[in-house]
Amino acid sequence: MEQRAKLKDQVWVVAAAGVVAIALLAVTLQWMAADFDRGATAHEQSVVENGMAARIDEIGRQVAPQVAWDDAVLNLDNRMNLAWARDNIGAYLHVTGGFEFAWVLDGEDRPAYGMNAGEDVPAADYARISGAAALVVEAVRRAEAERGQTGIWDSPRPLIAANAIEIIGADLFIVSASLVQPDFGTARIKGLRAPVVVTGRRVDQALVSTFSDRYMLREAHLHLLNTQFEPGRAHVVIANSAGRAVATLDWNPPQPGARLLGKVLPIILALLVVMLAVALLGYRRAHAAARAVLASEQRAIHIAHHDGLTGLGNRHALEERLEALVTAYRAGGARYALHCVDLDNFKEINDISGPSVGDELLRTAARRLQRLAGGQGLCFRLDGDEFAVLQRITEDGEARPLAERILETLAKRFALTIGRFQLTASLGVGLMEPADEAAGDVLRKAGLALVSAKREGRARALVFDPGMDECMRRRRGLQDALRRDLYAEALTMVYQPQVDRDLNLIGVEALVRWTSDEFGPVSPSVFVPLAEESGMIEALGAFTLKRAFEDSLRWPGLKMAVNVSALQLRDPSFTDRIVALAKDTGVEPSGVELELTEGILIDGGDGSARRLEALKDAGFCLAIDDFSTGYSSLSYLSRFPIGKIKIDRSFVIDMGHSSSADVLVSTIVQLGRSLKMRVIAEGVETPEQWLRLAAAGCNEFQGYLASRPVPAEAIDRLYAGERVDGAGVDPRYSPAWRKTAA
Repeated sequence: MEQRAKLKDQVWVVAAAGVVAIALLAVTLQWMAADFDRGATAHEQSVVENGMAARIDEIGRQVAPQVAWDDAVLNLDNRMNLAWARDNIGAYLHVTGGFEFAWVLDGEDRPAYGMNAGEDVPAADYARISGAAALVVEAVRRAEAERGQTGIWDSPRPLIAANAIEIIGADLFIVSASLVQPDFGTARIKGLRAPVVVTGRRVDQALVSTFSDRYMLREAHLHLLNTQFEPGRAHVVIANSAGRAVATLDWNPPQPGARLLGKVLPIILALLVVMLAVALLGYRRAHAAARAVLASEQRAIHIAHHDGLTGLGNRHALEERLEALVTAYRAGGARYALHCVDLDNFKEINDISGPSVGDELLRTAARRLQRLAGGQGLCFRLDGDEFAVLQRITEDGEARPLAERILETLAKRFALTIGRFQLTASLGVGLMEPADEAAGDVLRKAGLALVSAKREGRARALVFDPGMDECMRRRRGLQDALRRDLYAEALTMVYQPQVDRDLNLIGVEALVRWTSDEFGPVSPSVFVPLAEESGMIEALGAFTLKRAFEDSLRWPGLKMAVNVSALQLRDPSFTDRIVALAKDTGVEPSGVELELTEGILIDGGDGSARRLEALKDAGFCLAIDDFSTGYSSLSYLSRFPIGKIKIDRSFVIDMGHSSSADVLVSTIVQLGRSLKMRVIAEGVETPEQWLRLAAAGCNEFQGYLASRPVPAEAIDRLYAGERVDGAGVDPRYSPAWRKTAA
């Protein structure tokens, strides 16, 4: 009995000891789990804090291409070009970068141009954000004063910029200030201080969601000011440029320790007899949780350096790899060539077949390029349909064969889920040279070679040579000269007569010509695309319309044909401006014929259709230029108010040499008649062509047989019935000759 009681007491002692041991173990495990969670949370907060700073700088750098630019110096400092500022600062940054506002401050920090929510705003509105922008502008001015202005720069200098997060009204904004400065050109800052572009991008839930997806944060959201009041959540306090807390980013931390404790503790309590085994299991689980945190960080790093669609390295990864390779090469390491590849007609496939097909095509192209690259980390996707491949070389000639293989591989048909597609690619190669100091030098050379390949007709590969630099400088020189001459209205107009089958002068086509003091005569095939690339096409179109309207008053009764570009027609205010121009110059719209390319009608959409109807209602005549060379379709002939068809000279030249050309021309004439449209043939250069066109029923002609393009003074004389050297009808091209030939 006594032994049983003693045994019972021992049981209680053991039980008590067991309870105490269990309690101590439970407390110890809970403390360890909480401490582990605190460490993991602190580490994640540090990563997120650094990532937030990097994201702010990344958004600020989106402004760099628009301010570190000779054009920006010319249009924001040398003179304040509000139209340029609206297109290249306000509208561009709002549409492409999602910026809520953008302001241009002059050298005295006075607002010269402002945009808010995509609309121009008066200078007085700058007061709303001036306080928030004051410190970043001040930081830029300090850096500008330290660097100083030294006139023309031999090479680009680092952009001076400052970024901060500020509260404006009830919202949080990333506010950036960037100094306007030249790049490679001859532009220079006039005063002691350059203009500053101040931008703001709203920190909304969409931006937070994108950031949280990048760093895999759960339920991330923002609070204004310092509000670290939510228990159990991770916090990063965001300070403004003055160091004051303006917001707090909160999210649910992973808490691996708490998850582990919830799994392990019930087992320990139930199986005290196997505490050692449970402890070992707990260690194993803890180790697995630590590995999960490390894997999470590695995934975040992977996402930051890889393209999500193709799995290839992104631009950031290429720049880091190329920087390391250039450094190694300068120290005697291996030499590399950089191939920049652009898919030529990818946009058309993507627009016609949809983004899902475009993504499938990009993934297939990426796999082909990766096989050709022949190694890990040598193939990258940069932007959109642009890729890059690194190739180890010992001699210059080794880059060309790989470039050709890349073009051949990408030219093979792509078997996609909805069918087979074929495209071409353009490629530029930049070779490492001892003079290269950074990755940007190699990237610049490959980029210039790629641009040259596109300009030479695409579907080709070019290796960088110093002449491309000279070509780029020449193009920029041409742009500057064109801008100056266009501003000074130094371009000239010539007019090519249009005649009927009885040789009566019935109209003229207005053609613009440019002779530069610096470059001499420049072909329209050169300066018109140049104007389109540099944003001057609207000014060039306005100049052409104004001169043509004014000169048309000299020839009452003649139709004045003027070409209209796609960019002009896409402008919602184009109709109002051309109607106002006709009124100001005293021109009757019925005497003006606006010539449009077929591509405008295909790509213009409903907006262009409405503007064409408005032009028709205003009295203007509408004609299709170069008919049947693009996307000829009866659908747009019936949808748009077209009154005239112009047969392209390529068909006229083939008449008499190709039976299909004669049939096609005859078909176009019959089509025009059936739709009650006038038909004119351009490029008529021989009497045989004229006779064949007349036999086909074409009644209007334009070409060298009638006259070359001539100045307005020559048209004055032709209009008065005189004959002019170099203009007028060929002697064989006369009624008497026609009777003899018949």
